Amino acid sequence: MSIGMRKQKIAFAAAFMAAAICAGQTVYAKDASSLEELKAGSEKVMESGGMTEKVRAGAADIIDREVVSVEVKSTEETVDVDEPEESAEDVQPQEDVPEVLNSESALQKEYPDLVMANVNNSVNVRSMADEESELIGKLYKGCAGSMLEQKEGFTKVRSGELEGWVKNDYLLFDDAAKDLAKEVGRLSATVETETLRIRKEADESSGVYGLLARGEDVEAIEELGDWVKVQCEGGKEGYISSQYVRVEFDLDEGETIEEIKAREAAEKEAKEKAEKEAAKHKPARTTETTKTNAGAVTAATDDVTLLAALIQSEAGSECYEGQLAVGAVVVNRARGRYGSIAGAVYAPGQFGPAATGKVAAVAAMGPNPVAIQAAKEALSGVTNVGGATHFRNIRSGYSGIVIGNHVFW
Repeated sequence: MSIGMRKQKIAFAAAFMAAAICAGQTVYAKDASSLEELKAGSEKVMESGGMTEKVRAGAADIIDREVVSVEVKSTEETVDVDEPEESAEDVQPQEDVPEVLNSESALQKEYPDLVMANVNNSVNVRSMADEESELIGKLYKGCAGSMLEQKEGFTKVRSGELEGWVKNDYLLFDDAAKDLAKEVGRLSATVETETLRIRKEADESSGVYGLLARGEDVEAIEELGDWVKVQCEGGKEGYISSQYVRVEFDLDEGETIEEIKAREAAEKEAKEKAEKEAAKHKPARTTETTKTNAGAVTAATDDVTLLAALIQSEAGSECYEGQLAVGAVVVNRARGRYGSIAGAVYAPGQFGPAATGKVAAVAAMGPNPVAIQAAKEALSGVTNVGGATHFRNIRSGYSGIVIGNHVFW
């Protein structure tokens, strides 16, 4: 429709309403924004969003931006004025733009008042802002929390189930805390259905890379509407439905004294279970001790098998140097907070294959020779990533030592 014809229609509609208003009729406007002024001796009834508002008019004068649909009702008849047609140029499609959730926005959402532990190992959390008060838990290296209040050189922190006071000397705040959080944390998607397909594109009809099991987590790049872009093996990027996953920014959190005791008991149980499985499938093997050097750890055969199983699960397609690096990360963790290989491997929220049972399955079947060799070398104290305790896919954007498809820091 031409612009001239459209203007004529709008002018006709305006005149038509003006005449109706002068006659004392009620004008109904289905789009409240379609009328700016109505000055006549009648009532204007505006309907918008299911609500109706009556406005008393003063004069027979209508200023109309764009008539969408107008009904003039009297006791005798109802007249409809149809919506004017629009040319293709006039129509601008409106699409809802979904909120993008990435590492930056997820971190801000989960920790609006972020603090990070600034220690080499751990720092005590007290019941009061006093070094002599009761010890109620610990924050470890790289642990995150939310600041609740501050006084007398202490900050009250909530980190997981732990809530207490920490000396400011052992905390990072503001930009320094955010920078560290981005280095040690990651955006993850955890599966909350039995099985979930990883699609090649954000489309239900696209190809499939593989399946994820309930409880398995993958590194997420960003969440956009109905889909979450994730990192896949071999450096590929895939898509999973956001309807069936929980997306969050993973950061270590502190532990209460009760949680520390429970974790230590669980680690002991996991180690005993691993020993029984190893004895069942490989009875001929005996306990061995790795060679001693400054960085070596004492390891039984079950530790070698367990670490090799994790290496194969996490980096089985990587070169030997890449597999050794993954083993070194686990050994570095075992030296610190987790205290043992089993504790590091089965720590909650750390290694997806351990949580889903994949590591246990590989250990039961027997890891491949390359993974076993990498595990033994890592346990002997050899490291090609220094003291690194984290690794991610190289496309994650983290900085550090790059080996194969992973970056270590």
